[in-house]
This record gives sequence, C-alpha cells and structure tokens, in this order.
Amino acid sequence: MTRASQAQVAASRAAGASLTEKILRKAADHHRAGRQRDAERQYRRILESRPDHPEAHYKLGILANEGGRTDLAVPHLAAALKADPDQPRYWLSLATALLGSGRVPDARAVLQRFTERGFSDPQTAATKTAIVANLFSDAHRHYSEDRLAEAEALIDIIVLLDSGHAEAIHIAGNIAVRTHRFELAADLINIAISLDEGVAGYHANLGNVFCKQERYEDAGACLQHSLTLDPTNAIAHSNLGVVYHKLGYLPAAIASIERAIELDPAYPRAYSNLAVVLKEVGRLDEAVTCYDAALRLDPTFAMAHSNRLFAKMYAAGISPAEQLADAKLFGSLIADPLRRNRPFRNDRDPERRLRIGVVSADFREHAVNYFFEPALRRLDRAALELVAFSNNANDDAATERLRLAFDAWHDIAGLEDEAAADLIEAEAIDILVDLSGHTSGNRLLVLARKPAPIQVGWIGYPGTTGMAAMDYRFTDLYAEPPGRGDDLSVEALWRLPGVASCYQSNPDSPDVAAEAPHSANGYVTFGCFNRFTKVSDDALAAWAEILARVPDARLLLEIANIDAPEMRADVEARLTRLGLPLDRVILEPRTPQNRYVLYNRVDIGLDPFPYNGGTTSLDSLWMGVPFVALEGAHFVARMGHSILNHAGLAALSGRTREDYVALACRLADDHAWRDGIRAGLRARFAASPLMDNQRLADDVRDAWRAMWRLWVERAGEAPSR
Repeated sequence: MTRASQAQVAASRAAGASLTEKILRKAADHHRAGRQRDAERQYRRILESRPDHPEAHYKLGILANEGGRTDLAVPHLAAALKADPDQPRYWLSLATALLGSGRVPDARAVLQRFTERGFSDPQTAATKTAIVANLFSDAHRHYSEDRLAEAEALIDIIVLLDSGHAEAIHIAGNIAVRTHRFELAADLINIAISLDEGVAGYHANLGNVFCKQERYEDAGACLQHSLTLDPTNAIAHSNLGVVYHKLGYLPAAIASIERAIELDPAYPRAYSNLAVVLKEVGRLDEAVTCYDAALRLDPTFAMAHSNRLFAKMYAAGISPAEQLADAKLFGSLIADPLRRNRPFRNDRDPERRLRIGVVSADFREHAVNYFFEPALRRLDRAALELVAFSNNANDDAATERLRLAFDAWHDIAGLEDEAAADLIEAEAIDILVDLSGHTSGNRLLVLARKPAPIQVGWIGYPGTTGMAAMDYRFTDLYAEPPGRGDDLSVEALWRLPGVASCYQSNPDSPDVAAEAPHSANGYVTFGCFNRFTKVSDDALAAWAEILARVPDARLLLEIANIDAPEMRADVEARLTRLGLPLDRVILEPRTPQNRYVLYNRVDIGLDPFPYNGGTTSLDSLWMGVPFVALEGAHFVARMGHSILNHAGLAALSGRTREDYVALACRLADDHAWRDGIRAGLRARFAASPLMDNQRLADDVRDAWRAMWRLWVERAGEAPSR
C-alpha cells in the first residue's frame, strides 16, 4: 500500500471514529432525555458499521436492563466485555444483569474474574459498594422469607466483593445453623466476631451453635459475654437458661429464663423453655401453665404443643381425654392442613418386597435406639428393604453402626419439612415408621404431609400424635387390650401378639449382687430410679404408707441435681409434706455412673404412677430386682403392668392403689417369696418375650405385611379408625 493509500485509510478511519463519537453523543442525549427508543436506534446504527463496538453494546445493555429486558441486556453486556475487558464497569454491569435474570452462578463467575483483575479506581469501588448493598438487601429478604439457598448464594457473592462484610458472614453462619452444618456455622460466626467483636448478637448466636453441638460450657461462655454487651437481650437470657438446664444448674436456669420473660413478656419460646425446666424439677402445674402462655402468644408453636402433650402425661390430675383433645388440637391447627392430597404411585403388588422408611432423631446412643437397633438387625431383609431418614443433630458411633444396617440412609436434619417429604415420596416408601412422636427432634410436620401410603408410630412416644396422616400405632395386648385405648388415639391401634419393643442389655452392666441387700442390712430397701418428674404426689403418699407399714424399711431415690442445695431443699420439703420420714429416705444423684449399680442396694422396686417406668423397670428386672406396679387405665399408666405380665410376674401388678401398697408390704415381709422371685430373675427375664428380639422382628414384619395388604385391598384408602 502506498503512503497515499495509507493516508486515505487513516483519514477514513478518523472520519468514521468521529462519526461514531457524534452518534454516541447524540444517543447519550436521547438517553438522558428519556427518549430510549431514539437512543437505541442510534446505538444500533453504530453496530451496523462496527458490530463489535464495546460502548454501543454496553449502552444497549444498559437500556435493556433499565427496561427490565435482562434477556436482551446480558448478550450486549457480554459482547461489550469481550470487546474491551479492561473496562471495570462492563464487568460489574454484566454481573448485575445476570443477577437480575436469576443467573447467580454465572454472575459469581464473572465477579470472580473481575476481582482477580484487581480494579481499584474510586468509581469502581463506589459501584462495588452499591452492588454489595443491593445484594445484602436481597439476601436479608430471602433469609427472612426462609429462602435460604438463594440467600446463601447472594452472600457468597457479597463476600467475594467485600470479604470484610461481617453481617453478611454472620447471616451465612445462621443459614449454616438452620441447615445443621454446625462446624461451618461456628467458623463463619467466629469470622464475623473477628471483624466486629462488639456485636452482642454474634456472640449469642455462636453460643447457640455450641449448644447445638452439645458444647454447653462453651455455649454458656458465649451467651454470658453477649449479655455483658447487651444485658437487655431476652433471647440470650432464655438461651442461657437452656444451657444452664443442660449443665444441671436448674435454679440458675429458671432465673435466667424468668429474666427473659421479664424483658420480653411476648416471647413465646421463653415460656416454653421455662416450662421444660419446671417439668424437670417436678413443678408440673407451673410447666403446663407456661406452655399455655407460649401457645396463647403463638398458637402455631409446634414444639410447645409437643412439649405440653408430654408434660401432661406426667401430671396426675390431667385426664387422658384432655390429652387427646390437646393432641387433636395440634393435628387440626398445625398438622392436618399440611396433608398432601394426591394419589400414591407405589406398586400395589401385595406380596412384593416392601420399602420401609424409618424417621428418627435418635439414630445415636439414645434410649429409643436401645430398643430399636436389636429388632432392626433381625428384620427379614428378603421381605423388607429399609431406608433411614435421620434427623440427628450430632452423629456418634451408634449412628455409624446403624448406617450399615440400613439399605439406604438419608440425613434430613438440614432439610425443610417440604423438602424432606419430597425426598421420602421420591424414595417410593410403602410404610413410613416414626420413632419420635412428640419427643425432642421430631419431624411430625414431615409426616403430616403424608409422604407415604401407610404411616406408623413405634417405640419413641407412648401416645397419640393427634395427626390424621398417621395410620397406626404399635402397642401390645397388656398395655392396651382390645377395647382399651382405641378411643384415646387418632391412630388405629395395632396390637402385636407379643411385646411392642424389646430390652437390650448393656454388656457393661454389673452382675446381680450375690446376696440381696436385706441380708447384709437387716432391713428391706425400696427404690425408684425413674426421673423424679414421673413421681406424682399420689405415688409419694403411697410410698409413705408403705414405709409406715414396714417400719424398718428404707427408700432409695435417684434424683437429678439432688446435690444442688436448692433442689435438695425442694425435694425434702415435698417428701415431708407427703408424710415420708427423711431419716429413712436415701437420696442419690441421677448420673450415668449410677445406672445399674444402685440396683444392688435395693430389694424391691416401686413403679411410679400414673406415668410408669419403662427402661428403668426393665433395668430393674435385669438387675434381679422385682418391682410392684399399679395397673392403670391408659397406656403410660399400664406399662409396668405390661412388663410384669410379659416377664411372668403378673402377681406383682395391683389393680388398685390399696393392692399396690399391700403387694409392696407383703413382698417386704415375705422373704421367701421375694428371694424366690429374685433367684434366677435375670435368666428368666432374658428368656422372656421382653428380650426376644427375633420374635418382635417377625411380628413387626407380619404387621407391616398385613397393613400393606389392607391398603392394597382398599385401593389406597386410609384404614378405618
């Protein structure tokens, strides 16, 4: 090319550039004046001659974004960035458009590359700050609306742009808590504290994480520090009370939660937390009153409904009919409206291998699992495929054992109720078994959605859930014989031919004492090692009468926190009021170390009423100690009667209070009868249905098959009540 030609090309380009600049200025004038169509027409004129012109693409993208047409904005902004990646506003505008169109991962990828380029001019910094502010507003809104995944994705971008955004990191920690990722939650909240250590809420929430991890000492330290920063935080006072309760500092727990209520009388969870502690110390009427207060403030507070139901089971003055009414209220108000109304697509072959789902918060070292795991390992796997849905907060060695015992395992602790129900339905479960009922960690609101054709309650809870979505509850012929209990249960009672659960002995339990305690002591020792909450005034009055009729006898009670002066004073005052001679009552602390060993100091066990012992009564027989029971009118008042009958000791179950007292006195006076029962009791107990896990597994298998056949015959209709 000649010099003249080169000059002509250069001149032409200059002219073109000049014309492009004029068009850009004209388009900008139209844009500022609100004439978007005219502005767009001018920008498109530029692209006709220069298809890769970055500024024209950028401006067209901005126009489209302003008009809500993000589908058009994104390609123009992407083209601008491709043509000139050295312009920070192109990066940020493209990311903003991608966010507006819901393409959060794509926006994050763009911003990741943007940060790697290290743009640092003031205008870019100001734009970043504005984007972060908008993102945080959206993330906070999503979080408050329980759209946790969306909130978390936006917070991820916020932290990418501003690694020192303490509040965003704190919210990310709270999301991790709500999705049961506790180690991550602790790490995130600790980072937020390092960025702004003067925020009381950060320390309080870290304490809550430690509480979830059962690190109660650490939790208490965090909550106490939070309250030094903000002594008026009712939630922190209430949560500190929960920690004190877990650590066994019951008077401090009550005081802390009462302070929370004083600060915020409209905080329902504080009343519920206080009720838990009051129940623990035996102040049942006050506990029920607190649950009532919580539910007046929030009638949909599901946990308070569940805890109130459990508390009323312990109270002697509350009838089973009232408990049923409360359960039905929970069902009609909270659970039943959640039920899904759509047909199940399960294969209706009545004889095929059944898919059994099991939901529990106690797939760990827990009393419920002691009863469940031995039967689980003996279930007929040719007939049954077993799928676990675990709601554990903290797994342990038992959890790892159980994983291997199931055909499939799903952790649902971090799933919302709807998502957990979707998972169960997607797994095509035929029969869903609930091991929790209204106990801690339950997922009743998952079962309320009816994700499986048949739903059955077993082991964990001794009463009705009150939910229409639950079809059956396993029971036995002594606890609830035909005609008894059906009118107190929303679920149909399925009476197994043997026991409804079996005892598993602890390999570390000591041997039965070679001699009965009375041989060395010269007097008979009665004992009760149940939670003192179960011990009603009526039971204590009966025990006072027994001690009066057996004047040299002693009574050994195991009571949680009895070494605390306030607790001992309350207990002794109650015992005195009910006629028990304190010089003949031995009070021992309820500790893991005392399980089993105290039985070798007892000749005769006394079953509490109206809420009988369960595991404790079975421990008693395993340790060679007979006990007397009062045959009550409903399930929890008939557990002792059921255990004794299955153990071949029906003679120790009295029909009336007078029978109960007379049996205890006769057993104390008749050494030959008592020693005859004691001799070889462990071996006889081990050979009884109460420890025949294979029979239980076969009975449960047959029951599930019968339920399934009935469902198939009824073409998927619910079983009759």
